[in-house]
Amino acid sequence: MKVGHFEITLPDPPLQSPHCIAMLRPWVNVGNVGQTVLGRLSRLYNADRIGELVRPGQFYDFTRYRPEIRYAEAKRTVRVPNTAVEVGRAAETTTATNDLVLLHMLEPHSNAEDYNDSVLELLRALNIERYVLVGGMYDSVPHSRPLSITGSARGFTPPEDFGGVRLGRSSYQGPTSLTSQLTDRARNELGIETLSLIVHLPLYLKLEDDYTGAYRAIQALSSLYGFSADVPEKDLAEQQYDQVTPAMSNNPQLQELVKKFEDDYDRDAGTQTEGDAEESIELSPEIERFLDDVSRRGPGETGEDGPTSGGV
Repeated sequence: MKVGHFEITLPDPPLQSPHCIAMLRPWVNVGNVGQTVLGRLSRLYNADRIGELVRPGQFYDFTRYRPEIRYAEAKRTVRVPNTAVEVGRAAETTTATNDLVLLHMLEPHSNAEDYNDSVLELLRALNIERYVLVGGMYDSVPHSRPLSITGSARGFTPPEDFGGVRLGRSSYQGPTSLTSQLTDRARNELGIETLSLIVHLPLYLKLEDDYTGAYRAIQALSSLYGFSADVPEKDLAEQQYDQVTPAMSNNPQLQELVKKFEDDYDRDAGTQTEGDAEESIELSPEIERFLDDVSRRGPGETGEDGPTSGGV
């Protein structure tokens, strides 16, 4: 079935009170937070792929998102970058009865308005009741404290014990992705509930896969959907961040930076709003040069892997 620019096989039987959990790569997927979370949900819910864009070349520059050659059973195939759609049925191990639609969005390079229209048509065709965007961004936070999650909820009231998530209106001003319109349009045009969950990651680490960030988002979602948060990302997160402090022993600049972030974190006690963290910290010229060097060396620069601060 054609839905906008997607080719979709409608689930049979129809989905039960479906919620859409979406990630956007690469703009708000630093540390591969959104990608890791949706991968875990796909396994928890035994999700099946039901569709993708018919002609992804209408939206993507394949010199920037490269197709990949793969071999399976001696057969050569070419994997073309695309936006994929999966569905997973509520399991007996979850307390919520909502089926999930997992939307693996790849940010378009062109025709973004048509892309957004197609996503909204998809949400309408699948009778989505809530649209949830999950991702990560770099911020002035220490690895030695629980990672912050900020976001906004419209059309419903999340539970009081919502995994330490700070909800409110973002004060961020600056570059964004045109797909950021989807949250507002889903609420205003389709009347569905919306939620954004953005994990704040230590900007000095720039890990390709930040499992601590992904696990924080999984914890928040588990409080909504009633699945167990005892997942492999929990152990991976502990192992990953446990290695950071010992590795700092011969780096006084990094130790100074982390101490500043810890002091700021403890002083504010979680009262900062999204986009405020960097303004509250004055860094020495030596630390500024250190961070500049990290940015040049590390992955996740603003142009492709998303914002270093702020939100969607």
